[in-house]
Amino acid sequence: MNNFCKYCGKELTESQDICLNCGKKVDETNTQTTTENKNAIRGFVLGIISVIAWIIPLFGYPVTICGIVFSAKGLNIKTNKGLAIAGLVLSIIFLIFTIINSIVGAIIGVTNNY
Repeated sequence: MNNFCKYCGKELTESQDICLNCGKKVDETNTQTTTENKNAIRGFVLGIISVIAWIIPLFGYPVTICGIVFSAKGLNIKTNKGLAIAGLVLSIIFLIFTIINSIVGAIIGVTNNY
């Protein structure tokens, strides 16, 4: 499994004690695995999907909430931080749209029944 420097995001070999890119000391607590590094990408992709998913709140809520969670986890790593921010912004905006869509749908449903 590949490790990445917590400070600069550069890929590290298992035998490295010091990051050759930023010069920081490498140990178990300051490396990020490849899986953790992908959270920003996952959050961004879910943010893009939420652009469409908000139309149906049943899909919009889980997609936007998962996008927010993954994007927030992706903010801790310097690589792909821009994707994490974009995913977070998109997910938050379309979570708001999903909430508004739910409220409008509930109002329309109540007024049509009476």
